[in-house]
Amino acid sequence: MPDLLASPLVTTLLARSPPPPLTASRVWRTNLTPDIDSLNVSLNIRAALHLLNDDFDACHSLAQTQEGDPYADHLHCIAHRREPDYWNSKWWIARISHPHLAEIYAPHVASASLSQAKKAAEEFVDAVQRAETSGRGITELEQRQWAELTTLTKILIEEGH
Repeated sequence: MPDLLASPLVTTLLARSPPPPLTASRVWRTNLTPDIDSLNVSLNIRAALHLLNDDFDACHSLAQTQEGDPYADHLHCIAHRREPDYWNSKWWIARISHPHLAEIYAPHVASASLSQAKKAAEEFVDAVQRAETSGRGITELEQRQWAELTTLTKILIEEGH
């Protein structure tokens, strides 16, 4: 799968600048949707690519078909946060569990536990909700969200999830 990381589709999505908004009112590039849908890759990878393209509906549909898969549940959680449906996002955080959560949500905490990573993910949802209400801290949170999205996508592609 590492070849996928070098594909024009994925490099376009990963090179996006500025990073996507915390919530989006429309798909970033609708012309990429059929390209994502036609990939012969796992549903999780397609869902992650749709999420990078601000296509919450496509991501949500794919993730929902795999409920119980830890990576699909994680994508489901992020899609809800970006919709924004903060309560539902936090509901999914309580259900996600995979070995990369600490890497994504607590990268600066040596040997962070699953519970620490989940707490950091919940705090991120709360911070996004506050920023969307107050208008403060949005740029920093968009950068954090971009790191979350790209890290998860690269993990899914590199490990073939």
